[in-house]
Amino acid sequence: MPVPNRPLYMDIYDDLFSRIKQGTYDSETPLPPERDLCEHYHVSRSTVRSALRELHKNGLIHTIQGSGTFVKSQVIEQQLLNFYSFTDELKNRGTDFGCTIVDYQLISAGDRLAQKMGCPKGCAIHLLVRLRCSASAPLMLEYTYLPQSRFHKINAAVLPNASLYEYLRTKYNLRMDHAVETLQPILPSPREKELLSVTHPIPCMLLERYGYEEDVLVEYTRSVVRGDKYIFKVRLDNRSNRPEINVP
Repeated sequence: MPVPNRPLYMDIYDDLFSRIKQGTYDSETPLPPERDLCEHYHVSRSTVRSALRELHKNGLIHTIQGSGTFVKSQVIEQQLLNFYSFTDELKNRGTDFGCTIVDYQLISAGDRLAQKMGCPKGCAIHLLVRLRCSASAPLMLEYTYLPQSRFHKINAAVLPNASLYEYLRTKYNLRMDHAVETLQPILPSPREKELLSVTHPIPCMLLERYGYEEDVLVEYTRSVVRGDKYIFKVRLDNRSNRPEINVP
């Protein structure tokens, strides 16, 4: 039911806002020209421009001179302060998220993987590949390696929308006590570009996580992260002798 005395441009704003959030207009794709929006909503150009100004003010769109108005990428900020789970973090933020199992297989560790995981060459490793999404937009592609010697069987079917760490805690009594992470720029492979819906040059990051249980490596995860969707933040504090930051 229309709200009395509510400006007409706000109805257009609400509709465009909904379309952006639902992915009808995806990140970094252009909105229709003002003339087309006027015809679609049967309003004047000044009304359309008022709606666009509201979208711009709220950080949903940006204008490139000579090219048009584009949907702005919505960036998720991850604090690197304590041990965290991407699934739990997105749930706590109230962010719509999804997870697709791209691949799962039991593999034999080659030289490079054996070196990464500190295990003998040829040992059995679970490889779980997951595509993480937020509001239907791909965020990252994760390759997780877990030693079969610690986790006998992985039921990948239950993991699309569940926390892997919670699953491992419940099934195998995992008690991950610390992790080490490294970040570096990366050029995604053609397959990774396809899965991450990278259709134009954007920065990506390689996030490598080594998870330990009582100083024994029990997880190695290699994540290719869209730099236009995710940023990682650390707060450094030198106000006491006690370190405040424990970067996983």
